[in-house]
Amino acid sequence: MKKDKSKNIIIALLIIIIIILITLVVLFATDTITFNKKADSNDKLEDTTSENTENESFNSQDTNTMLTDDEAIVILKNNYNDAVRHIFNEAVSYCGEVSTETNSSLSLNGFTYSKSASYNSFEELENYLKNYMTDTLLKSTNYNKTITIDGNTVSSYYEQNGSLYCNGWNKGGNIYLEKYNENESSFEITNITVESFNAKINAVYYDHDNTTKTIKQINVSVIKQNDKWLLNSYEEETN
Repeated sequence: MKKDKSKNIIIALLIIIIIILITLVVLFATDTITFNKKADSNDKLEDTTSENTENESFNSQDTNTMLTDDEAIVILKNNYNDAVRHIFNEAVSYCGEVSTETNSSLSLNGFTYSKSASYNSFEELENYLKNYMTDTLLKSTNYNKTITIDGNTVSSYYEQNGSLYCNGWNKGGNIYLEKYNENESSFEITNITVESFNAKINAVYYDHDNTTKTIKQINVSVIKQNDKWLLNSYEEETN
């Protein structure tokens, strides 16, 4: 009797083991459990590395893509903006928008300074201009001058109480270059590379009465510097 009881226990254990084995087989077959978690992690790492490589390749290709003529013209029009034109053409120092507030001008040493509504300091103004021109070109314009007249120092710009004031003495402007007409102007692009291009601007201007038309022929070079396209040289042709 005791022998039969032991035999029944063994049979029961065998049945339990068989059930466990069958359960494991089913779980493995359905991927409910797996021993390749480490492999999955490696696979994920490989996928990420592959994606990063593709992104780097795309960025590199995009950075070195050659401009089309139309793209270069858009850049050129953007750089030959009011601020740049003002520096080369106008009689007064560039100041952005001039303040219309009461008492928005200063009189210093016999010269009148107008308050800027666009910039609070010369540094702000210069940083704005550096979005369109290289430091070298900006310095060559001599747009920020200081001279001595009858023992008095006169500057293009003056800062007071957190405001920037601009002086109009230093240019000697041309009344025939008052109104720039972009639609009538033309832009010729040459020598495009991934980092530079040259261009000729046939800039059309009218006087204040729109009666006299003047065309300025300007040769410029544009370079890519710190991911920005900047005017690097500016030379007007003389007739």
